[in-house]
Amino acid sequence: MQHIGPTLGIALLVGLMIYRRTKRTIGLQKLVRSRLLFRTVLFAIIGCVLLYAGFLHPVNLIAAAAGLICGLVLAYYAVKHTEFEQRADGLYYRTHLWVNIAVLVLLVGRIAYRVMQMNAQAPMAAPPMGNPMEMYGRDPLTVGIFFVLVSYYIRFFTFLLRKEKELGSASV
Repeated sequence: MQHIGPTLGIALLVGLMIYRRTKRTIGLQKLVRSRLLFRTVLFAIIGCVLLYAGFLHPVNLIAAAAGLICGLVLAYYAVKHTEFEQRADGLYYRTHLWVNIAVLVLLVGRIAYRVMQMNAQAPMAAPPMGNPMEMYGRDPLTVGIFFVLVSYYIRFFTFLLRKEKELGSASV
């Protein structure tokens, strides 16, 4: 019962993230350069940190490589089907709906599976001591899915940044 506070906080944060992602999946999204740059750098840093942590478990490097490849394939498909619209207040884009749904299902499905797996284990067991990054690096499936997201978002955001520069200079 002592874990209800942090668990509830994490559940609310994940719920908010899923809500925002779902909301952005439907309809046009405004292309904001600073936001895209921040997200690209953030995903790159987190990806590098987890890749470094993956050296502790070599099987995670294989999962990371597979995730990177799958994410690039999803990004390729998303790039091919992204639509742009110029409005008075800026440039807007719409990503392919099914690619966004696939990414969202991967994320939500893996979180749900992980939560069920944690609840099935001994609920009264003490949390493991030591390096917290090692706890996240033990599961190759989680690592692989995370790297699908990392490669997808980095590739897609760099595409949007480049396209914004092209369309912005063409409209001047």
